[in-house]
Amino acid sequence: MTYYRKGSDMAQCMIIPTYWSTPDIPSWKIFDHPIPIGETGTLGRTLDNIESTGYPDPVIIFPAPTDSHIEAKVKEISRNRALDIHVFSDSDLISIRQRLRAVGFPAPLLGDISMDSYGGVRNMGLLYAALHGFDTVIMIDDDECIDPHYRDSALKFIGDSWEGKTVLGKTGCVVDSKGNKFYDGQKSDALRGWPKDELFNKEVVEALDKKDQLSESKIAFGGNMVLNSGLFLRVPFDPYGTRGEDDDYILNARYCGLPVFFDQELLLLHLPPERICNYWTRQRQDILHFRYMREKVRIFGFEPESLGGFLGYFTQDDLEYKAISSSIQAALHFIDTDRNEFTEFLNNAIAAETPPVVQLRSRVNAFLSFMDAWQSVLPKIAD
Repeated sequence: MTYYRKGSDMAQCMIIPTYWSTPDIPSWKIFDHPIPIGETGTLGRTLDNIESTGYPDPVIIFPAPTDSHIEAKVKEISRNRALDIHVFSDSDLISIRQRLRAVGFPAPLLGDISMDSYGGVRNMGLLYAALHGFDTVIMIDDDECIDPHYRDSALKFIGDSWEGKTVLGKTGCVVDSKGNKFYDGQKSDALRGWPKDELFNKEVVEALDKKDQLSESKIAFGGNMVLNSGLFLRVPFDPYGTRGEDDDYILNARYCGLPVFFDQELLLLHLPPERICNYWTRQRQDILHFRYMREKVRIFGFEPESLGGFLGYFTQDDLEYKAISSSIQAALHFIDTDRNEFTEFLNNAIAAETPPVVQLRSRVNAFLSFMDAWQSVLPKIAD
C-alpha cells in the first residue's frame, strides 16, 4: 500500500517542540535544557527567524510538558505573527486520544500517547499531522534558525526514488554560530572516557564526505528531520526511551525495512542556550538510553557493527564496562572541586547495572506492541 503523495500534491507543516520547566515541574530530569518559565528562552528568536523567511506552511508548536502555565507562556510568545501558527494544547491531546480510541487503538496504550518523553513529544507531532491531513512534516527545534531556502531543501527528494528506494524520510546536520558542522552537547575533560559527541560527529563527517548528496543514514538530528506519511504512518518514535529518540528512529525504520537518508545540503543554524545542568545528568541519561537501545538492537536482530561507529560503539556487550570506567574517571576529575559531581558520577557507575536486562527487554517488547498498534491505526486517522 502506498501512503505518500509527492510534489505539488503534498501538504506539509513544520513541527517545533519547545521544552519548559516550572517551580512545580522539574522537567530537567527528562529534557536536556528546558527553559524556566520566568525566562524568555529561544522560541521567540526562532519564530522571528521563520517569520522573516516568509514561511508559507502551518507551524505547529508543541509545548512540553503539558501544563496550562507553559501553554500560556508559549501562546504569548507566538501571538501576533505573520505565520500560520497553532500552539498544541491539552484539548488537542484529548482530541487525539479520543480519535485513536474511536479507530481501535488499544486502550492500555493510550496513556503512552503523552508529552512526557522526547519520543512522546515527537509522536504527538506525527499524530497531529496525520489527523489534520499533512503528508510531510518538517521538524526543527526551538533553538534553531533557517534560511529562506530551507523549506525547498527539506522537501527536495521526498517521494523520489534513490538507488531503488523511495525517499520518505531524511535528516541533515546543524551548523553552529561559527559555521562548524558538528554537535557539541556538553564538552568536558571529565567525559573523555565517554566519547559520545566525538563518535557522533565522526559519523556526520563521513556522511558529509560521501560523493553523493544522499546516503542512507545511521544517525539523525531530531531538530533537522523531514518525514513523509509513507514513513511516519508506519514508524513511530519510541515513547519508552529516555533520550536519543532521533537515532532510535533510524533503528525503528530499519526494522520496518525503511531507510532514512542523510542529505548533505539540509542545513540549519543551531544556537542552543547555555547548558546549566550538571555534567553527570546527561551521562546518566545516556547510560539508561544506550542500555535500552542495546536490548532493542538484540531483539531486532541487528549486529552492532552494522550500526556505524556511533551506535555500534554504545550497543556492544561491554557497554557496562565503558559506562562504569568512564563514570569513575569523571568522578575522579571532580574529586577536589565538586563534591556533588563526584558523588553523582559514582552513582552513574551504579546506574550502569540498573535496571535489570529483563526490565529493559520488557520495554522493548512494549514498544513492539505500540508499533503494531500504530501501524494498524494511523492510516485510519489519516483517511
